Amino acid sequence: MKLDERETIRFVPNEFYIDTGRHLFASIANYAMITIAGEEYRYPIASTVIRDGFFKHYFDVEDEPIGNIERLELYDVNGGLLGETVGGVIEKDDDGWSIAIKLFVILEETEMEGGALNG
Repeated sequence: MKLDERETIRFVPNEFYIDTGRHLFASIANYAMITIAGEEYRYPIASTVIRDGFFKHYFDVEDEPIGNIERLELYDVNGGLLGETVGGVIEKDDDGWSIAIKLFVILEETEMEGGALNG
């Protein structure tokens, strides 16, 4: 069946699809390069929390570098840059510093022209 060029198709994802996408996005990241006082340090993801429309990656800073956090770059397992930030949430606990970045996955309803799906 061909769609009339003037028709609009609407796709509204259900919560399962959105949640599955959130988990997929959260699983892609592997490590971060964190710049502290001009020096770069590589840290693996220590843990990930997924809930309520966002996910948060935690990185444990074990060697306790001194200085300001200037940059954080997030990478996949192949070394591909996924994104960067100029800060994060810093949390101190008994085991040292934890740096957390909070990411939101937002799916928006959009309209496509009917002809876009025609073969």
